Amino acid sequence: MPTLNWLIQESNLNNIRLITGENHILQEIKSVNVLDNPDVLKWFKQNELVLTTGYCFKDNPTLQRQMIKDMCEIGCAALAIKTKRFFRQIPDAIIDEAKNLDFPIIELPYFYSFSEISQMIFQQIYKEQNLQVEREQHFLSNFMQQILNHEPISTSLQQIAHFFATPVLLIDINCSLIASAFPYKYKDINEDNLHSLTDFLSLQISKNIIDNFCKINEQNYSLQTFSLYNQAGYLCFLYKKTSFSPIPTSKFLQNIIQLLTFACVQNKTLNTNYNSNSTFFLHFLVHHKQNNIEEIKKLCSFYGFDYQKEWICLTISLQNILEKNKSLFLLKLDKFLKDLSLEHCTIFTCFNNNLFCIYFLFPPTYHRLQALHQVQNYSLKLKNKFNEQSIFIGISACHKKITNISRAFEESLKALQYQQQINDFQPGSYLHQIPLHLLNQSSSNLLIHNILQPLLDFDQQNNTELIHTLKIYFSCNYNASQAAKILYLHRNTMLNRLEKIKEILQTDFNNSDENILIYLSLSALNL
Repeated sequence: MPTLNWLIQESNLNNIRLITGENHILQEIKSVNVLDNPDVLKWFKQNELVLTTGYCFKDNPTLQRQMIKDMCEIGCAALAIKTKRFFRQIPDAIIDEAKNLDFPIIELPYFYSFSEISQMIFQQIYKEQNLQVEREQHFLSNFMQQILNHEPISTSLQQIAHFFATPVLLIDINCSLIASAFPYKYKDINEDNLHSLTDFLSLQISKNIIDNFCKINEQNYSLQTFSLYNQAGYLCFLYKKTSFSPIPTSKFLQNIIQLLTFACVQNKTLNTNYNSNSTFFLHFLVHHKQNNIEEIKKLCSFYGFDYQKEWICLTISLQNILEKNKSLFLLKLDKFLKDLSLEHCTIFTCFNNNLFCIYFLFPPTYHRLQALHQVQNYSLKLKNKFNEQSIFIGISACHKKITNISRAFEESLKALQYQQQINDFQPGSYLHQIPLHLLNQSSSNLLIHNILQPLLDFDQQNNTELIHTLKIYFSCNYNASQAAKILYLHRNTMLNRLEKIKEILQTDFNNSDENILIYLSLSALNL
Protein backbone atom coordinates (compact mmCIF):
# COMPACT_ATOMS: atom_id res chain seq x y z
CA MET A 1 0.00 0.00 0.00
CA PRO A 2 1.19 3.58 -0.63
CA THR A 3 2.30 5.44 2.49
CA LEU A 4 2.35 9.06 3.62
CA ASN A 5 6.05 9.02 2.79
CA TRP A 6 5.26 7.96 -0.78
CA LEU A 7 2.64 10.72 -1.11
CA ILE A 8 4.99 13.44 0.15
CA GLN A 9 8.36 12.28 -1.17
CA GLU A 10 7.80 9.96 -4.14
CA SER A 11 4.53 10.87 -5.87
CA ASN A 12 4.31 13.43 -8.67
CA LEU A 13 2.68 15.94 -6.31
CA ASN A 14 4.90 18.85 -5.33
CA ASN A 15 4.95 21.29 -2.39
CA ILE A 16 3.20 18.91 -0.01
CA ARG A 17 4.25 19.29 3.63
CA LEU A 18 3.77 17.08 6.67
CA ILE A 19 2.98 19.51 9.50
CA THR A 20 2.46 17.06 12.40
CA GLY A 21 2.69 13.31 13.01
CA GLU A 22 6.24 12.69 11.76
CA ASN A 23 6.22 9.34 13.61
CA HIS A 24 3.55 8.13 11.19
CA ILE A 25 5.43 8.86 7.97
CA LEU A 26 5.16 5.14 7.03
CA GLN A 27 1.40 5.05 7.68
CA GLU A 28 -0.39 3.12 4.90
CA ILE A 29 -3.07 4.79 2.78
CA LYS A 30 -5.78 2.29 1.81
CA SER A 31 -8.37 4.72 0.43
CA VAL A 32 -9.22 8.42 0.02
CA ASN A 33 -12.24 10.43 1.19
CA VAL A 34 -13.32 14.08 1.18
CA LEU A 35 -14.45 16.07 4.22
CA ASP A 36 -16.95 18.68 3.01
CA ASN A 37 -19.25 18.66 6.05
CA PRO A 38 -18.90 17.29 9.61
CA ASP A 39 -21.57 14.61 9.10
CA VAL A 40 -19.40 12.57 6.73
CA LEU A 41 -17.11 11.57 9.61
CA LYS A 42 -19.32 8.55 10.30
CA TRP A 43 -18.32 7.07 6.90
CA PHE A 44 -14.56 7.47 7.30
CA LYS A 45 -12.47 4.30 7.61
CA GLN A 46 -9.20 3.19 9.10
CA ASN A 47 -6.11 4.06 7.01
CA GLU A 48 -8.12 6.51 4.91
CA LEU A 49 -6.56 9.79 3.74
CA VAL A 50 -9.05 12.63 4.30
CA LEU A 51 -8.94 15.63 1.94
CA THR A 52 -10.59 18.95 2.79
CA THR A 53 -10.67 22.66 1.97
CA GLY A 54 -11.60 23.32 5.60
CA TYR A 55 -14.63 25.40 4.68
CA CYS A 56 -17.02 23.41 6.89
CA PHE A 57 -15.02 24.18 10.05
CA LYS A 58 -13.05 27.31 9.14
CA ASP A 59 -14.47 29.54 11.91
CA ASN A 60 -15.02 26.92 14.60
CA PRO A 61 -11.93 25.96 16.70
CA THR A 62 -14.02 23.65 18.91
CA LEU A 63 -15.24 21.70 15.88
CA GLN A 64 -11.71 21.64 14.47
CA ARG A 65 -10.37 19.95 17.62
CA GLN A 66 -13.27 17.50 17.80
CA MET A 67 -12.82 16.35 14.22
CA ILE A 68 -9.12 15.67 14.79
CA LYS A 69 -10.08 13.58 17.84
CA ASP A 70 -12.70 11.67 15.85
CA MET A 71 -10.36 10.96 12.93
CA CYS A 72 -7.62 9.83 15.30
CA GLU A 73 -10.05 7.47 17.04
CA ILE A 74 -11.23 6.05 13.70
CA GLY A 75 -7.61 5.50 12.66
CA CYS A 76 -7.58 7.69 9.55
CA ALA A 77 -4.18 7.90 7.84
CA ALA A 78 -4.02 11.71 7.87
CA LEU A 79 -5.97 14.93 7.29
CA ALA A 80 -4.78 16.82 4.21
CA ILE A 81 -5.91 20.50 4.12
CA LYS A 82 -5.76 22.91 1.19
CA THR A 83 -4.33 26.30 2.09
CA LYS A 84 -4.75 29.71 0.42
CA ARG A 85 -8.36 28.93 -0.35
CA PHE A 86 -10.26 29.40 2.92
CA PHE A 87 -7.14 29.42 5.12
CA ARG A 88 -3.96 31.43 4.72
CA GLN A 89 -2.45 28.82 6.99
CA ILE A 90 -3.70 25.78 8.90
CA PRO A 91 -5.46 26.93 12.13
CA ASP A 92 -3.58 26.68 15.42
CA ALA A 93 -6.41 24.65 17.02
CA ILE A 94 -5.97 21.89 14.42
CA ILE A 95 -2.17 21.82 14.77
CA ASP A 96 -2.27 21.85 18.58
CA GLU A 97 -4.81 19.02 18.77
CA ALA A 98 -2.94 16.98 16.15
CA LYS A 99 0.33 17.42 18.04
CA ASN A 100 -1.30 16.32 21.28
CA LEU A 101 -2.68 13.18 19.61
CA ASP A 102 0.35 12.62 17.34
CA PHE A 103 -2.00 12.68 14.33
CA PRO A 104 -0.65 13.51 10.84
CA ILE A 105 -1.71 16.82 9.25
CA ILE A 106 -0.67 17.52 5.66
CA GLU A 107 -0.64 20.91 3.95
CA LEU A 108 -1.81 20.76 0.32
CA PRO A 109 -1.19 23.45 -2.34
CA TYR A 110 -4.42 25.06 -3.58
CA PHE A 111 -3.71 24.26 -7.26
CA TYR A 112 -4.22 20.47 -6.95
CA SER A 113 -7.79 19.21 -7.33
CA PHE A 114 -9.06 16.48 -5.03
CA SER A 115 -9.87 14.27 -8.02
CA GLU A 116 -6.27 14.59 -9.24
CA ILE A 117 -4.89 13.57 -5.83
CA SER A 118 -7.41 10.73 -5.43
CA GLN A 119 -6.74 9.36 -8.89
CA MET A 120 -2.99 9.29 -8.30
CA ILE A 121 -3.37 7.48 -4.97
CA PHE A 122 -5.84 4.91 -6.29
CA GLN A 123 -3.57 4.21 -9.28
CA GLN A 124 -0.72 3.55 -6.87
CA ILE A 125 -2.92 1.29 -4.72
CA TYR A 126 -3.94 -0.70 -7.81
CA LYS A 127 -0.32 -0.90 -8.98
CA GLU A 128 0.91 -2.14 -5.60
CA GLN A 129 -1.90 -4.67 -5.33
CA ASN A 130 -0.81 -6.15 -8.66
CA LEU A 131 2.80 -6.17 -7.48
CA GLN A 132 1.67 -7.89 -4.27
CA VAL A 133 0.01 -10.68 -6.27
CA GLU A 134 3.24 -11.15 -8.23
CA ARG A 135 5.24 -11.18 -4.98
CA GLU A 136 2.92 -13.81 -3.50
CA GLN A 137 3.14 -16.03 -6.59
CA HIS A 138 6.94 -15.71 -6.64
CA PHE A 139 7.10 -16.50 -2.91
CA LEU A 140 4.90 -19.62 -3.23
CA SER A 141 6.98 -20.89 -6.15
CA ASN A 142 10.24 -20.57 -4.19
CA PHE A 143 8.64 -21.85 -1.01
CA MET A 144 7.36 -25.00 -2.73
CA GLN A 145 10.75 -25.59 -4.35
CA GLN A 146 12.47 -25.42 -0.96
CA ILE A 147 10.07 -27.97 0.47
CA LEU A 148 10.47 -30.31 -2.50
CA ASN A 149 14.24 -30.05 -2.01
CA HIS A 150 13.77 -31.25 1.61
CA GLU A 151 15.35 -28.13 3.06
CA PRO A 152 15.14 -27.72 6.88
CA ILE A 153 11.92 -26.37 8.36
CA SER A 154 13.91 -23.44 9.76
CA THR A 155 14.57 -22.28 6.19
CA SER A 156 10.85 -22.32 5.40
CA LEU A 157 10.06 -20.34 8.55
CA GLN A 158 12.80 -17.83 7.69
CA GLN A 159 11.16 -17.21 4.31
CA ILE A 160 7.78 -16.58 5.98
CA ALA A 161 9.34 -14.19 8.53
CA HIS A 162 11.07 -12.21 5.77
CA PHE A 163 7.96 -11.97 3.62
CA PHE A 164 5.64 -10.77 6.40
CA ALA A 165 8.40 -8.77 8.14
CA THR A 166 7.50 -10.18 11.57
CA PRO A 167 8.78 -13.02 13.79
CA VAL A 168 7.10 -16.39 13.24
CA LEU A 169 6.89 -19.43 15.51
CA LEU A 170 6.11 -23.07 14.90
CA ILE A 171 4.63 -24.73 17.98
CA ASP A 172 3.25 -28.18 18.67
CA ILE A 173 -0.16 -29.03 20.15
CA ASN A 174 1.29 -28.77 23.66
CA CYS A 175 2.22 -25.15 22.87
CA SER A 176 5.95 -25.93 23.05
CA LEU A 177 8.21 -24.02 20.69
CA ILE A 178 9.55 -26.21 17.86
CA ALA A 179 11.24 -23.54 15.72
CA SER A 180 11.22 -19.79 15.16
CA ALA A 181 12.50 -17.26 12.64
CA PHE A 182 12.99 -13.51 12.53
CA PRO A 183 13.01 -10.95 9.71
CA TYR A 184 16.25 -9.27 8.65
CA LYS A 185 18.00 -7.12 11.28
CA TYR A 186 15.37 -7.94 13.93
CA LYS A 187 17.07 -7.39 17.30
CA ASP A 188 14.21 -6.75 19.74
CA ILE A 189 13.90 -10.39 20.82
CA ASN A 190 15.63 -13.71 20.18
CA GLU A 191 14.70 -17.38 20.35
CA ASP A 192 15.63 -17.63 24.04
CA ASN A 193 12.93 -15.07 24.83
CA LEU A 194 10.28 -17.26 23.18
CA HIS A 195 10.63 -20.41 25.29
CA SER A 196 8.85 -18.69 28.18
CA LEU A 197 5.66 -18.22 26.11
CA THR A 198 4.21 -21.71 26.67
CA ASP A 199 1.59 -20.63 29.23
CA PHE A 200 0.60 -17.58 27.19
CA LEU A 201 0.28 -19.65 24.01
CA SER A 202 -1.80 -22.26 25.82
CA LEU A 203 -4.21 -19.59 27.08
CA GLN A 204 -4.47 -17.86 23.71
CA ILE A 205 -5.10 -21.03 21.71
CA SER A 206 -7.45 -22.75 24.18
CA LYS A 207 -9.61 -19.63 24.57
CA ASN A 208 -9.22 -18.41 20.98
CA ILE A 209 -7.95 -15.01 22.15
CA ILE A 210 -6.70 -12.80 19.32
CA ASP A 211 -5.92 -9.50 21.01
CA ASN A 212 -4.32 -10.74 24.25
CA PHE A 213 -0.83 -9.37 24.90
CA CYS A 214 2.29 -10.75 26.55
CA LYS A 215 5.46 -9.03 27.71
CA ILE A 216 8.91 -9.78 26.27
CA ASN A 217 11.84 -7.59 27.33
CA GLU A 218 9.42 -5.07 28.84
CA GLN A 219 7.54 -4.67 25.53
CA ASN A 220 3.98 -5.79 24.78
CA TYR A 221 3.51 -8.35 22.03
CA SER A 222 0.51 -10.09 20.51
CA LEU A 223 0.34 -13.49 18.81
CA GLN A 224 -1.85 -14.44 15.85
CA THR A 225 -2.15 -18.23 15.57
CA PHE A 226 -3.18 -20.48 12.68
CA SER A 227 -3.73 -24.22 13.08
CA LEU A 228 -1.79 -26.47 10.72
CA TYR A 229 -3.91 -28.57 8.40
CA ASN A 230 -3.13 -31.82 10.19
CA GLN A 231 -3.99 -30.36 13.64
CA ALA A 232 -0.47 -31.25 14.83
CA GLY A 233 0.61 -27.71 15.67
CA TYR A 234 0.31 -24.00 14.95
CA LEU A 235 1.98 -21.30 12.89
CA CYS A 236 2.16 -18.08 14.91
CA PHE A 237 2.93 -14.48 13.97
CA LEU A 238 4.36 -12.24 16.69
CA TYR A 239 3.63 -8.49 16.65
CA LYS A 240 4.52 -5.53 18.79
CA LYS A 241 1.40 -4.14 20.42
CA THR A 242 1.93 -0.74 18.81
CA SER A 243 1.97 -2.23 15.30
CA PHE A 244 -0.55 -5.06 15.73
CA SER A 245 -2.29 -5.57 12.38
CA PRO A 246 -3.63 -9.13 11.96
CA ILE A 247 -2.77 -10.94 8.75
CA PRO A 248 -6.01 -11.66 6.84
CA THR A 249 -6.88 -15.31 6.29
CA SER A 250 -6.38 -15.22 2.53
CA LYS A 251 -5.97 -18.00 -0.01
CA PHE A 252 -2.27 -17.07 -0.08
CA LEU A 253 -1.89 -17.68 3.65
CA GLN A 254 -3.86 -20.93 3.42
CA ASN A 255 -1.44 -22.11 0.71
CA ILE A 256 1.51 -21.29 2.97
CA ILE A 257 0.00 -23.22 5.89
CA GLN A 258 -0.81 -26.18 3.65
CA LEU A 259 2.75 -26.30 2.27
CA LEU A 260 4.23 -25.86 5.75
CA THR A 261 2.07 -28.73 7.02
CA PHE A 262 3.36 -30.91 4.20
CA ALA A 263 6.95 -29.92 5.06
CA CYS A 264 6.40 -30.79 8.75
CA VAL A 265 5.01 -34.21 7.82
CA GLN A 266 7.79 -34.77 5.28
CA ASN A 267 10.56 -33.81 7.73
CA LYS A 268 8.80 -35.37 10.75
CA THR A 269 9.18 -32.04 12.51
CA LEU A 270 6.01 -32.42 14.57
CA ASN A 271 4.76 -35.52 16.30
CA THR A 272 2.40 -36.83 13.63
CA ASN A 273 1.85 -40.52 13.37
CA TYR A 274 0.88 -41.68 9.88
CA ASN A 275 1.15 -45.36 10.68
CA SER A 276 -1.79 -46.68 8.70
CA ASN A 277 -3.10 -46.44 5.17
CA SER A 278 -6.43 -45.11 6.39
CA THR A 279 -4.57 -42.21 8.03
CA PHE A 280 -3.15 -41.29 4.65
CA PHE A 281 -6.68 -41.50 3.28
CA LEU A 282 -7.81 -38.83 5.77
CA HIS A 283 -4.74 -36.70 5.06
CA PHE A 284 -5.21 -36.94 1.31
CA LEU A 285 -8.91 -36.00 1.36
CA VAL A 286 -8.41 -33.07 3.72
CA HIS A 287 -5.46 -31.56 1.87
CA HIS A 288 -6.27 -32.39 -1.75
CA LYS A 289 -9.78 -31.06 -2.21
CA GLN A 290 -9.30 -30.18 -5.88
CA ASN A 291 -9.00 -33.79 -7.05
CA ASN A 292 -11.53 -34.86 -9.62
CA ILE A 293 -14.19 -37.44 -8.85
CA GLU A 294 -12.38 -40.27 -10.64
CA GLU A 295 -9.27 -39.78 -8.51
CA ILE A 296 -11.34 -39.82 -5.31
CA LYS A 297 -13.16 -42.96 -6.46
CA LYS A 298 -9.83 -44.73 -7.03
CA LEU A 299 -8.67 -43.64 -3.59
CA CYS A 300 -11.89 -44.85 -1.92
CA SER A 301 -11.72 -48.18 -3.73
CA PHE A 302 -8.09 -48.68 -2.73
CA TYR A 303 -8.67 -47.98 0.97
CA GLY A 304 -12.11 -49.57 1.22
CA PHE A 305 -14.36 -46.53 1.71
CA ASP A 306 -17.77 -47.39 0.25
CA TYR A 307 -18.63 -44.06 -1.43
CA GLN A 308 -21.95 -45.44 -2.73
CA LYS A 309 -23.38 -45.22 0.78
CA GLU A 310 -24.29 -42.21 2.92
CA TRP A 311 -22.05 -41.25 5.83
CA ILE A 312 -21.74 -39.30 9.05
CA CYS A 313 -18.29 -38.41 10.35
CA LEU A 314 -17.53 -38.47 14.08
CA THR A 315 -14.18 -36.93 15.04
CA ILE A 316 -12.45 -37.30 18.42
CA SER A 317 -9.69 -34.96 19.57
CA LEU A 318 -6.69 -36.76 21.07
CA GLN A 319 -4.91 -33.57 22.08
CA ASN A 320 -5.69 -33.85 25.82
CA ILE A 321 -4.41 -37.44 26.07
CA LEU A 322 -0.82 -37.77 27.23
CA GLU A 323 1.53 -39.18 24.61
CA LYS A 324 2.43 -42.16 26.78
CA ASN A 325 -1.27 -43.06 27.15
CA LYS A 326 -2.32 -42.73 23.50
CA SER A 327 -1.47 -46.26 22.41
CA LEU A 328 -3.53 -47.74 25.24
CA PHE A 329 -6.39 -45.33 24.53
CA LEU A 330 -6.44 -46.29 20.84
CA LEU A 331 -6.47 -50.00 21.73
CA LYS A 332 -9.46 -49.46 24.03
CA LEU A 333 -11.19 -47.36 21.39
CA ASP A 334 -10.61 -50.03 18.76
CA LYS A 335 -12.08 -52.68 21.08
CA PHE A 336 -15.06 -50.41 21.86
CA LEU A 337 -15.80 -50.01 18.14
CA LYS A 338 -15.53 -53.77 17.52
CA ASP A 339 -17.94 -54.47 20.38
CA LEU A 340 -20.51 -51.95 19.14
CA SER A 341 -23.80 -53.40 18.04
CA LEU A 342 -24.19 -51.58 14.73
CA GLU A 343 -27.52 -51.66 12.91
CA HIS A 344 -27.67 -51.10 9.16
CA CYS A 345 -24.20 -49.50 9.06
CA THR A 346 -20.49 -50.21 8.82
CA ILE A 347 -17.63 -48.04 9.98
CA PHE A 348 -14.44 -46.71 8.39
CA THR A 349 -11.75 -45.26 10.68
CA CYS A 350 -8.81 -42.99 9.97
CA PHE A 351 -6.58 -41.15 12.42
CA ASN A 352 -3.33 -39.40 13.16
CA ASN A 353 -1.65 -38.47 16.43
CA ASN A 354 -4.20 -35.73 17.15
CA LEU A 355 -7.53 -36.78 15.61
CA PHE A 356 -9.49 -40.01 15.34
CA CYS A 357 -12.25 -40.06 12.70
CA ILE A 358 -15.04 -42.62 12.44
CA TYR A 359 -17.18 -42.63 9.30
CA PHE A 360 -20.53 -44.35 9.88
CA LEU A 361 -21.66 -45.67 6.48
CA PHE A 362 -25.40 -46.20 5.97
CA PRO A 363 -27.40 -47.54 2.99
CA PRO A 364 -28.68 -44.69 0.73
CA THR A 365 -32.26 -45.66 1.57
CA TYR A 366 -31.72 -45.38 5.32
CA HIS A 367 -33.62 -42.57 7.08
CA ARG A 368 -31.14 -39.73 7.68
CA LEU A 369 -32.60 -38.57 10.98
CA GLN A 370 -32.54 -42.14 12.23
CA ALA A 371 -28.89 -42.36 11.16
CA LEU A 372 -28.08 -39.13 13.03
CA HIS A 373 -29.85 -40.34 16.18
CA GLN A 374 -27.96 -43.62 15.97
CA VAL A 375 -24.57 -41.88 15.70
CA GLN A 376 -25.46 -39.50 18.53
CA ASN A 377 -26.32 -42.49 20.72
CA TYR A 378 -22.97 -44.10 19.83
CA SER A 379 -21.20 -40.86 20.70
CA LEU A 380 -22.86 -40.76 24.15
CA LYS A 381 -21.82 -44.37 24.78
CA LEU A 382 -18.30 -43.42 23.69
CA LYS A 383 -18.27 -40.40 26.01
CA ASN A 384 -19.49 -42.52 28.96
CA LYS A 385 -16.98 -45.27 28.19
CA PHE A 386 -14.04 -42.85 28.30
CA ASN A 387 -15.51 -40.42 30.81
CA GLU A 388 -12.22 -40.22 32.70
CA GLN A 389 -10.51 -38.92 29.54
CA SER A 390 -10.98 -35.24 28.60
CA ILE A 391 -11.89 -35.86 24.98
CA PHE A 392 -13.91 -33.59 22.71
CA ILE A 393 -16.23 -35.11 20.09
CA GLY A 394 -17.75 -33.54 16.97
CA ILE A 395 -20.40 -35.03 14.66
CA SER A 396 -21.13 -34.00 11.07
CA ALA A 397 -24.41 -33.92 9.17
CA CYS A 398 -25.34 -36.82 6.89
CA HIS A 399 -23.83 -36.74 3.36
CA LYS A 400 -23.83 -38.91 0.29
CA LYS A 401 -21.93 -37.26 -2.61
CA ILE A 402 -18.36 -38.48 -3.00
CA THR A 403 -17.11 -34.90 -3.04
CA ASN A 404 -18.57 -34.44 0.46
CA ILE A 405 -16.31 -36.95 2.22
CA SER A 406 -13.93 -34.17 3.26
CA ARG A 407 -16.88 -31.83 3.98
CA ALA A 408 -18.21 -34.28 6.55
CA PHE A 409 -14.81 -34.29 8.22
CA GLU A 410 -14.70 -30.46 8.23
CA GLU A 411 -18.17 -30.27 9.80
CA SER A 412 -17.23 -32.72 12.54
CA LEU A 413 -14.05 -30.72 13.18
CA LYS A 414 -16.01 -27.44 13.44
CA ALA A 415 -18.43 -29.07 15.87
CA LEU A 416 -15.52 -30.40 17.91
CA GLN A 417 -13.77 -27.01 17.94
CA TYR A 418 -16.93 -25.32 19.19
CA GLN A 419 -17.10 -27.83 22.08
CA GLN A 420 -13.46 -26.98 22.84
CA GLN A 421 -14.27 -23.29 22.72
CA ILE A 422 -16.99 -23.58 25.38
CA ASN A 423 -15.08 -26.36 27.21
CA ASP A 424 -17.99 -28.83 26.96
CA PHE A 425 -17.10 -32.54 26.81
CA GLN A 426 -20.56 -33.54 25.59
CA PRO A 427 -20.55 -34.65 21.91
CA GLY A 428 -21.26 -31.70 19.61
CA SER A 429 -23.48 -31.97 16.53
CA TYR A 430 -22.74 -29.65 13.60
CA LEU A 431 -26.42 -29.62 12.58
CA HIS A 432 -27.47 -28.40 16.02
CA GLN A 433 -24.66 -25.83 16.00
CA ILE A 434 -25.45 -24.28 12.60
CA PRO A 435 -27.02 -21.12 14.14
CA LEU A 436 -23.93 -20.74 16.33
CA HIS A 437 -21.52 -21.04 13.40
CA LEU A 438 -23.44 -18.24 11.68
CA LEU A 439 -22.93 -15.88 14.63
CA ASN A 440 -20.30 -13.20 14.15
CA GLN A 441 -18.99 -10.49 16.49
CA SER A 442 -21.52 -7.91 15.32
CA SER A 443 -24.59 -10.16 15.57
CA SER A 444 -23.37 -11.57 18.91
CA ASN A 445 -23.04 -8.11 20.43
CA LEU A 446 -26.45 -7.15 19.05
CA LEU A 447 -28.14 -10.20 20.56
CA ILE A 448 -26.51 -9.76 23.97
CA HIS A 449 -27.29 -6.04 24.08
CA ASN A 450 -30.96 -6.45 23.10
CA ILE A 451 -31.82 -9.68 24.91
CA LEU A 452 -29.57 -10.39 27.89
CA GLN A 453 -28.14 -7.02 28.93
CA PRO A 454 -30.86 -6.29 31.57
CA LEU A 455 -30.15 -9.65 33.20
CA LEU A 456 -26.37 -9.10 33.05
CA ASP A 457 -26.81 -5.68 34.63
CA PHE A 458 -29.01 -7.12 37.38
CA ASP A 459 -26.44 -9.82 38.18
CA GLN A 460 -23.66 -7.27 38.36
CA GLN A 461 -25.60 -4.84 40.56
CA ASN A 462 -26.98 -7.49 42.93
CA ASN A 463 -24.17 -10.07 42.91
CA THR A 464 -26.54 -12.79 41.65
CA GLU A 465 -26.12 -15.55 39.07
CA LEU A 466 -29.41 -15.44 37.17
CA ILE A 467 -27.60 -15.75 33.81
CA HIS A 468 -26.12 -19.07 34.95
CA THR A 469 -29.54 -20.18 36.18
CA LEU A 470 -31.03 -19.34 32.78
CA LYS A 471 -28.30 -21.32 30.97
CA ILE A 472 -28.94 -24.41 33.06
CA TYR A 473 -32.71 -24.06 32.63
CA PHE A 474 -32.36 -23.95 28.83
CA SER A 475 -29.85 -26.83 28.82
CA CYS A 476 -32.46 -28.90 30.74
CA ASN A 477 -35.11 -28.21 28.08
CA TYR A 478 -37.15 -25.91 30.38
CA ASN A 479 -37.33 -28.58 33.09
CA ALA A 480 -37.22 -26.60 36.35
CA SER A 481 -36.91 -29.68 38.58
CA GLN A 482 -33.95 -31.04 36.66
CA ALA A 483 -32.29 -27.61 36.59
CA ALA A 484 -32.81 -27.28 40.37
CA LYS A 485 -31.00 -30.59 40.93
CA ILE A 486 -28.02 -29.49 38.84
CA LEU A 487 -27.86 -26.16 40.69
CA TYR A 488 -28.40 -27.80 44.11
CA LEU A 489 -31.47 -25.65 44.71
CA HIS A 490 -34.85 -26.32 46.24
CA ARG A 491 -37.47 -26.43 43.48
CA ASN A 492 -39.31 -23.43 44.95
CA THR A 493 -36.08 -21.40 44.94
CA MET A 494 -35.60 -22.36 41.31
CA LEU A 495 -39.14 -21.27 40.45
CA ASN A 496 -38.61 -17.96 42.26
CA ARG A 497 -35.46 -17.35 40.26
CA LEU A 498 -37.28 -18.11 37.03
CA GLU A 499 -40.02 -15.64 37.90
CA LYS A 500 -37.39 -12.98 38.51
CA ILE A 501 -35.73 -13.78 35.17
CA LYS A 502 -39.10 -13.56 33.39
CA GLU A 503 -39.75 -10.20 35.01
CA ILE A 504 -36.33 -8.79 34.02
CA LEU A 505 -36.40 -10.15 30.45
CA GLN A 506 -40.11 -9.43 29.92
CA THR A 507 -40.77 -12.96 28.71
CA ASP A 508 -42.68 -16.04 29.86
CA PHE A 509 -40.76 -18.69 27.81
CA ASN A 510 -43.96 -19.53 25.90
CA ASN A 511 -42.93 -17.75 22.71
CA SER A 512 -40.77 -20.00 20.53
CA ASP A 513 -39.29 -17.08 18.57
CA GLU A 514 -38.18 -15.35 21.77
CA ASN A 515 -36.81 -18.62 23.15
CA ILE A 516 -34.67 -19.01 20.02
CA LEU A 517 -33.32 -15.48 20.49
CA ILE A 518 -32.53 -16.16 24.16
CA TYR A 519 -30.79 -19.42 23.22
CA LEU A 520 -28.70 -17.65 20.56
CA SER A 521 -27.90 -14.84 22.98
CA LEU A 522 -26.68 -17.32 25.59
CA SER A 523 -24.59 -19.01 22.90
CA ALA A 524 -23.15 -15.64 21.87
CA LEU A 525 -22.29 -15.02 25.51
CA ASN A 526 -20.49 -18.37 25.69
CA LEU A 527 -18.56 -17.54 22.54
